[in-house]
Amino acid sequence: MLKLQHYDGTDSHDTFLRKFHSMSRYLQWNEDDAMYHLCGSLEGAAGQVLVNIAPNVTTAEVIKLLQTRFGTELQAERFKAELLVQRRRSDDISRLVSCISVQGD
Repeated sequence: MLKLQHYDGTDSHDTFLRKFHSMSRYLQWNEDDAMYHLCGSLEGAAGQVLVNIAPNVTTAEVIKLLQTRFGTELQAERFKAELLVQRRRSDDISRLVSCISVQGD
């Protein structure tokens, strides 16, 4: 018997969703079956997306929540901002070190 593995948000969400869609097609799940298996497989941080959903939410809407939370497409801007902050900190440290060197001479 095939069973969808659990997803907790730490591994690739793309891989999990591909497996989900593949199993859904192969086993010919209807919307209720797909929702049952999808929600039943979410744990940890991934399971938290289910906390505030409406009772009539669709599988597609839950998948969209997972993509928003764990996908890299929408997080690209966040990663760029984090890199910029790291660069600024590095520049600030270099500037401080150079000031200390000049004052110590």
